[in-house]
Amino acid sequence: MGQMAAADRPPRVVSSPGGRLTFSGLVIGAYLAIFLCQFDVCMLRQERLGFAPVYPLLASLVAMSVAIWYLAPGQISRVIKGASGTIFAFGLIALLALTGSALPEANLGEGWKYILYPSVDFLVFVLSLPLAAIFAAPANWKWSCGVALCALVMSILIDARYPGTFSFLETRAAGFGVNPNTGAAMCALLLIGVLDWNRPNLSIISCGWFLVAFVGVFMTLSRSGILVLGIVSMLYVRLGVRRNGMGTIVVIAGLALSIGGYALIAADAAKRILPMFEGDHSRANLFSGQFDAMDAREDSRVYLVYDYLEMIAERPILGWGTGLNYVGDEGAHNMYLARWVENGLPGLGAYLLLVYFLFHMGRRFQSWECLTVAVYLAAGSCFSHNMLEDKSLLLMMSISAGRAVLNAPQPVSLANAVLGNAKIAYPRQGTLAKAA
Repeated sequence: MGQMAAADRPPRVVSSPGGRLTFSGLVIGAYLAIFLCQFDVCMLRQERLGFAPVYPLLASLVAMSVAIWYLAPGQISRVIKGASGTIFAFGLIALLALTGSALPEANLGEGWKYILYPSVDFLVFVLSLPLAAIFAAPANWKWSCGVALCALVMSILIDARYPGTFSFLETRAAGFGVNPNTGAAMCALLLIGVLDWNRPNLSIISCGWFLVAFVGVFMTLSRSGILVLGIVSMLYVRLGVRRNGMGTIVVIAGLALSIGGYALIAADAAKRILPMFEGDHSRANLFSGQFDAMDAREDSRVYLVYDYLEMIAERPILGWGTGLNYVGDEGAHNMYLARWVENGLPGLGAYLLLVYFLFHMGRRFQSWECLTVAVYLAAGSCFSHNMLEDKSLLLMMSISAGRAVLNAPQPVSLANAVLGNAKIAYPRQGTLAKAA
């Protein structure tokens, strides 16, 4: 039989290099890492910045969003349409915060700062959505989150060795998070970004990232941080078991026992090296079974819950006014209580809608990363009343939601399943052969 004519040959399929780190991802990812690890907030709280870092962030987000919209309008339209539910819920939270300023007990101090917080956070969330077009490639997103996680953990280690370098507490390390619980929560949050949720496995790289995040959380001695990190780890393990079988659990159990043993040894050794691990009331003594090592004031959050529930019972519908959580020395340490106390049932409902729509996006677009961020938001809201003021969380929520839309499986026909997602190299036989 004669050789097949060039015009009749099927095209060669060449895989697209979408997984490589691009130049735009390298530059923009390194820039966003500054905000993901909260280095900017740390410098501001230590009075090393004369301006609020949210202004250059907003300006850069506007510039990048306009440029990306011009280059890829179709992708941005898909992202906005897919994330319309979360945009609506977040916008409702900002609107209720503005209307809550009309109540007599609203906190209008410091130039309406607490009233305008939700509106600024809403702008950051919406303007970050177009960045998903750049970070849709996994390598770009892992690079940014990886740089931020390494910088954060390094700052926590410095804070543990030299107390007070970044943290406001001399007895606990916080790193760029300034607050120990915030620093620990950020380690768990950034871990979500560096893990491969499409191909979950216990590779050397994934185990290394887990170890880095664990070291950061361990050094902060944060109970809520350990809990949130455990939730993220369990979700990743569950997904790994579904994809790879029960052998993953055996490996995880061995790693957990090893890490637990090393944690006990490290806690005992740290008492001789790190100043904040010394003393009878150090939380490091918990690893030795001394559960009375903490000050009784640590349980004050339990009494705060009762106080806020009494306030809710007095005004359950409209609430007391926006910014009330910042009037006293301590806030509610709970986003659900804070939204309910400030903006009543509508405020609580809007926040629950935000959590629901983010979780729904993860399920709808089959994105475990977006779903895990939603679980992180729901769990972390039980321990903090200013979750939405965390710019690293806003960027993670927005970009993860956008990545979920752009990387969602597309329903295509069997004939076009391969050709629709790959480059085609035709034989060099001129225009006629290409047309054929």
